[in-house]
Amino acid sequence: MSIDALKLTAQNLANDPQTVGIMFFTLRVNDAFVCRKVELSHDAQLALTAELKLEILEFFETDYVLRDLTAIDLRQDAIFRYNLPVLPPQLEVLKETLDAPATIHNFNHANDSITDLKAIVVVLGNGNESLSIYKHHYPTNTYRRNGFSLLRAGIAQDRFEKLDQDIIRMGHIIDFVYDGVNVFVTNFKVLEKFFGFKEAVKADATVKLATLTARNIVKDAVALEERITVHGDLTFARKVIRAISHSRVLDTVANDQIIQFIKQHQNLSKKIKIDAADTQIILDTKVSQNFFMKLLNDDYLKSELTKFEYDADSKDLVEAAGP
Repeated sequence: MSIDALKLTAQNLANDPQTVGIMFFTLRVNDAFVCRKVELSHDAQLALTAELKLEILEFFETDYVLRDLTAIDLRQDAIFRYNLPVLPPQLEVLKETLDAPATIHNFNHANDSITDLKAIVVVLGNGNESLSIYKHHYPTNTYRRNGFSLLRAGIAQDRFEKLDQDIIRMGHIIDFVYDGVNVFVTNFKVLEKFFGFKEAVKADATVKLATLTARNIVKDAVALEERITVHGDLTFARKVIRAISHSRVLDTVANDQIIQFIKQHQNLSKKIKIDAADTQIILDTKVSQNFFMKLLNDDYLKSELTKFEYDADSKDLVEAAGP
């Protein structure tokens, strides 16, 4: 789904009076994540639906760009399609709310505990379109009845009463969206902090390095792998994934052409060494490794107008206009 299609679906759901919001809890039980449907009163369901309609309308007021998660850069106003090979278990549970809702049991206080709550998922649907919206649940958003806690008796009343029930507050931030096909990351900070994203990135970057080994273009790729697995350089791991996963250089340019480009480039020729046989690239320093990843990302451009060479990071491919 394109960003425009995702935005249109959100707008259609928000503006359709037939849209209904259904709530699910994601619980962590015995180190596994499970989903539970939450039974709501009629008034509560109406309020939930209205709240989520407003939230998705406000969220998509921003003009976002869509990026694969492996092509992440530092620009703002981006939504990321989760395209790492293994989906975190929390997001597998998110998918269940659209893919197999009939298999999800109701939340039952006799068997389930609010203390296990890790996320609130709301599915907005109108019979034709649907989106599943994931909100990470923070412990501070649960108000427990244990201890001595006070609850105001009413809006127009000054009297307080002892709290005798748990209160759960749903946050206003949208962290992930699932459309039935793709999981979209809309809050990268939550992904990075709570979803084991760092280890997933390092693991995928190590796998991606095998592409260079297979191409036989790098003399010794062990140093690259150690920088990720031994030294834990997450920034470099991201660069590896981004460069190799989306490398038009590797897809379209032969090894000898890449080497000749390096040798003839005013800046790269000073940063990256080539072996004596002119067949392999030597990446024995962090500087050379970083520059090589930028090369694979096709960041080195030459102006057709001025003939100057540029380092053009975070660029977009410009499609040629049709006749």
